[in-house]
Amino acid sequence: MNLGDNLVVNTRFVVTILFCVSLAGCDTPRVTPFSGQVKGVSMTPGLRDGEAISWLPAQVDAYQRYVPVVCKHEDELVTKRIIGLAGESIRIADGELVKDGEILRKTPRLLQQFGLIVDRKTDSWRDATQSWRQLNNAWVCEHVSPKNTAWLTFHPELSPGVVPAIDGVRIYDDVSWLSKETRRLNIVQDVGISVVLDIDLDEECGLEIVVGKNQHMARLVVRKQGRLAVIAGRLDGQFVVTAWPIPQSHQEFLEGHSAVSVSLAYEVPKEWSVESEVAHEDHQPRDVASLGLGIKLLTEREEVSAKEICTVTAEKLLVWRDTQWLATPNKSEWSVPVGHVFVLGDCPAASRDSRHWGPLPIDAIQGTVLQPSPGESIPFRLHQD
Repeated sequence: MNLGDNLVVNTRFVVTILFCVSLAGCDTPRVTPFSGQVKGVSMTPGLRDGEAISWLPAQVDAYQRYVPVVCKHEDELVTKRIIGLAGESIRIADGELVKDGEILRKTPRLLQQFGLIVDRKTDSWRDATQSWRQLNNAWVCEHVSPKNTAWLTFHPELSPGVVPAIDGVRIYDDVSWLSKETRRLNIVQDVGISVVLDIDLDEECGLEIVVGKNQHMARLVVRKQGRLAVIAGRLDGQFVVTAWPIPQSHQEFLEGHSAVSVSLAYEVPKEWSVESEVAHEDHQPRDVASLGLGIKLLTEREEVSAKEICTVTAEKLLVWRDTQWLATPNKSEWSVPVGHVFVLGDCPAASRDSRHWGPLPIDAIQGTVLQPSPGESIPFRLHQD
């Protein structure tokens, strides 16, 4: 990986906007959304280069934190995400966003928006206890032991964002869509595991699941068979865990842009099941991540009968990381005045935003971004650096 500071894309567009109002029965006017096309990668992976989007003007009180918006800066339209609100102090430290001295913490659904897939290859996992076998794109443990935990550990090959180490891996804030980046890459601390477990379990037994990073491990106990989604890892200064059942009809756990963002089943919980502060990791260098998934049968008998045999299939096993926020070389903290908002791009290394311009007047916000609308006629492109 090479070294440098910021990626700056100098592109300019002439923008023409048509505002459409139609009358429904000659009563209340109905505003037709504006449409545009994204040009650039500062909001990738959420909004990708060339993607068609629409947006609607909204009341000022609708401009909440994390909402993607279209705003006007120096006579150009840009898409960014609101991060800081009026009266707040926003600081970027160690890759985290800090508001008024407290780290901004994401829910599982916000992780869907900000999380990036580091590795989703089945071959990147190692059977540490000779208990699993690889089957197509999954790992299968056909006879889960009641005596020993069957472990899978993350041991990938060298890749652009992952460097193997003796006790784990170093994960960097590299992204595939910035192939010509020259800045110094940063080691990302906020990483974790996502998996769907297909569990075939006798009703008289239980299954212990252990998953996590370094010395931070979550223990889950399952008493019923079926498909279970699990997310665990370090996020925003905490160790977080959540798990929820997946109906058998939902065969696809990962959807959307392949290998770009963390797209989870739509039932993903609103809140984490467990959140605990991450203490200083004394037993391992902070820059090395050791990721593992283990299972063990819970039964009152030492010997397992034929009917009590438990089989577990680990599907969609992947490693994710959070967005690594970047300060500028000269500034890392900003105060947001009354009547302003602080906006950032989702891809910090490719974005020019309030880190460079300062907070934007609320009047500069043109509207909130709606769901992409592919196939529509696009009158212009959105500036994205």
